[in-house]
Amino acid sequence: MNKRFRKLTAALLCAALLVPACALAADFSSSGLTVSGTAQQLGAPQSYGGAKVTVSLPGENPVLDGVNPITGEPFSGAYQPTIVNIDAHPGALPHWGVSDADLTYEMPIQADGSTRELALFMGSYPDSAGPVRSARIPMCSLREMWGGVFCFYGYQGGSTSVLDWVKAYSANKKLAYPYVNGITTNSGWFPRSSDSNHVAPHNVRLDLNAVRESYTESPAPHPFLFTDTGLERGEAVNGFVISYKSTSPAYVTAYQYNPQTGLYERYRNGVPYVDGNNGEPCAYANVIVLRTDVSWYNGNSSRPVIRLHGEGVCEIFQNGRYIRGTWARNCTENSNLSSRMVFLDENGDELPMKVGKTFIQIVDNEQPVVVFSDSAISGAVEPQQQRLTIGTDAAPAATVRPKATRTPKPTATPEPTVEPTAEPTPVPEQPEEKPEQTQQPVEKPEETQQPEEKPEQTQQPEKTTPPEKPEEGGNQDGSGSGGTASPDEAS
Repeated sequence: MNKRFRKLTAALLCAALLVPACALAADFSSSGLTVSGTAQQLGAPQSYGGAKVTVSLPGENPVLDGVNPITGEPFSGAYQPTIVNIDAHPGALPHWGVSDADLTYEMPIQADGSTRELALFMGSYPDSAGPVRSARIPMCSLREMWGGVFCFYGYQGGSTSVLDWVKAYSANKKLAYPYVNGITTNSGWFPRSSDSNHVAPHNVRLDLNAVRESYTESPAPHPFLFTDTGLERGEAVNGFVISYKSTSPAYVTAYQYNPQTGLYERYRNGVPYVDGNNGEPCAYANVIVLRTDVSWYNGNSSRPVIRLHGEGVCEIFQNGRYIRGTWARNCTENSNLSSRMVFLDENGDELPMKVGKTFIQIVDNEQPVVVFSDSAISGAVEPQQQRLTIGTDAAPAATVRPKATRTPKPTATPEPTVEPTAEPTPVPEQPEEKPEQTQQPVEKPEETQQPEEKPEQTQQPEKTTPPEKPEEGGNQDGSGSGGTASPDEAS
């Protein structure tokens, strides 16, 4: 009997490894994907890069008449990019206007895996976008790279103050247009929605028509290279999942390749990612997973320090194919920030983007990425249980390491994103948001500018001077008229 039982157990285990990926575990069944294939976690690269650029970088690509420099699609008019800070909390779904964004980023803003998105509009401006939330320093670094207008609703203060960073390191040197904080500037551009799907603080819309009518910036474009066909080499991948956070409220992002359209259909927490303005599902020609150093200033789980300079590993998904390459941006943490970010393929050559929209998923170096394929992926390992907190319980490295791209070993430990000489005395300026899921307090709440609001995902009422907790909570954006913002998300 024992022998028969062992045989049966072994057979069931083998079968479990061959069933469709979406049925392997709760992490994957909740992704919403219906693709075939075995789930495989991408193996760790030999190096994650570092704060200095050592790879050979090409110069700027030429601006082509009649071509959108970000998507490669037909375009006419002035180059006027607008970046909008999008609330990624599940309570903010569906997002407004996102099907029109030429390029979108998602990045962690809490150590528990809570994220936020940045949507860049240029080729097409919808009537409205959002819900809009508060800014973090890494977002400002991307604004400096792309130029144009950056719209947000509040900002983080204290020891990772957006205000201090912009004054010290931005080309503008002041928190004023083209930095548009809807709480204190052009507030008429940021009405609160009254629809039944969104409640405060997840209901701030941005009037993009007003932004475009008032546009005065003339930024320099950073054109990508383009291809009509996309990758024809690499490993076939039917879909993939990035589980930033699987506990409630979850932040699980997934993509399913549609061979009929040649695009990747995006899912959030198991359902299609659709535009709340028109109900249109969002799909992308290029999806890039940008791996980098993600840490938390002074160990504070709601103050992200994300390295967006130097170089690192990127995982490239295009045309149903996967290759591992390198990203590089030739600047330091706080200087030469107008330098573009270049994506290199596995041979070290600049990657041509497939014509269409692009989504860039910024993740911690150790973040598991699980792909679904009908064949074995070189260097992949059996999927590990998706960890709940970024930066801990990293999966073991692949037993067979993927081929090195050209990414060198780290040359230096990245510095914190910003560190004022002393924590300023709190002033009523920019309220910040509290975490969705509270962890252990680390430090006093940041300084705020406006009345604070209740955290998005906390259950206990906010105290007068609460300790700072992991966020995704209130911003300076206030949870409504007279609402209080949580200490972390300075607006």
